[in-house]
Amino acid sequence: MLCRSFIRKISGRSIPIKDILRTTDFSEKSPVTLNGWVVKSHKTGQFSFLHLNDGLSSEVVQVVVPKNVCSSVSMGSAIEVTGLWTKSSGNLQEAELSASSCVVLSNDKDPRYATLSPDNLRKKIHLRPKSSEFAALLRLRSRLFMETHKFFMDKNFYHIDTPIFTANDCEGAGETFTVSAGTRESSFFGKDDVFLSVSGQLHLEAMCNGISRVYSLNAGLRAEKQQSSAHLSEFRMLEVEQAFCDSLEEICDLVEGYIKHSAQTMVTNPAFKVDRDAISSFSSEDTVALVKSLLGDGNYPRITYKEAVDLLIKNKKPVDGNGLSKKNELYLVEYFRSPVFITHFPTNQKPFYMKRSADGLTTESFDLLCPLVGEVAGGSVRESSPEELKLRGVDISWYTELRHRGKPISSGFGVGFDRLLQVVLGVPNIKDTIAFPRWFKHCQC
Repeated sequence: MLCRSFIRKISGRSIPIKDILRTTDFSEKSPVTLNGWVVKSHKTGQFSFLHLNDGLSSEVVQVVVPKNVCSSVSMGSAIEVTGLWTKSSGNLQEAELSASSCVVLSNDKDPRYATLSPDNLRKKIHLRPKSSEFAALLRLRSRLFMETHKFFMDKNFYHIDTPIFTANDCEGAGETFTVSAGTRESSFFGKDDVFLSVSGQLHLEAMCNGISRVYSLNAGLRAEKQQSSAHLSEFRMLEVEQAFCDSLEEICDLVEGYIKHSAQTMVTNPAFKVDRDAISSFSSEDTVALVKSLLGDGNYPRITYKEAVDLLIKNKKPVDGNGLSKKNELYLVEYFRSPVFITHFPTNQKPFYMKRSADGLTTESFDLLCPLVGEVAGGSVRESSPEELKLRGVDISWYTELRHRGKPISSGFGVGFDRLLQVVLGVPNIKDTIAFPRWFKHCQC
């Protein structure tokens, strides 16, 4: 409950709607100012009844506006209202604002846009926050972002801002954006090739040569010519690196702990629940079942790549020699009725920086497969031998130099943050998890 002194303190300036709705003391007669957008409106006699939302929560407040204060307010308009916070005479709400002033700051010429389907909303992504459901989804994204920082800070990891410009192709897949400064006469950075970063992992390895536990939550950019509901050219990656760690089991435990924490937060945090219940148009999956599968009763199953392939063949599921397809991944998740770790991938399927297993044929690596999307996370123990890196043809001088400058063995992983949001919220299209999605042939605004 907000006390009288608080209402008096905020009088004359805008107060968040979610805060004023917690106020049950109606004896204070100081005026209150609210800002927001009109999401519903109707007239009765000499009064307009407006439902106002400010985007800071899914909650709305009723504002009663006499005709002599403001004769007409259209849907979607941005307004500022000032008046007294009073007990409501109606049955649908406990309290309402009785307006003595109503200023229309900006009209919306097409308020119908806010009610369109996700596919149609995507045609003008700069207007998507007008949809109360998409606004709720973005608030959920923001909250999970902050929860992620808290989770790793509580485990003594420190956040590093890894660079967007890089001289390296971390993944070695050739799907990087090349940087141009708009002139061909000279190179802006003094190098022939500079790229936009696909991953900050190599730079995190450098940082953990002095800070033993580091992570980043930064943008990754990939020039992948895909237009499917599963691909973005600009995405958000959680990447983690831990020095003095040569245990694949330990790093899998950390990933599993983070995924379960994210799912548990969605269930137990009241602020998450209110917004989660407000995104039905974007969430076409059974979110309760999805979250339940993420929490599980025990640890996620862990099987080797060979065991996964044998299981798929046994169940007459075709396997491509180049690796597991998305159909393969989702079948394995369905088979175990749980997220599942696939470990020890063949060396020809994984990048140069992964440590080889004792047999030399497989890597100390893993992928975590989850419902709805398949792969959500991937990681490995890192190769610590400069000689071994040289044999693999690695010519990144600063990266190999780390092995001569006291860098201990380390392990790490990356989690596709947007994909994780898909799983915990049941959102089938990854483009609906981010404010301004970019993908092949699409870069609006």
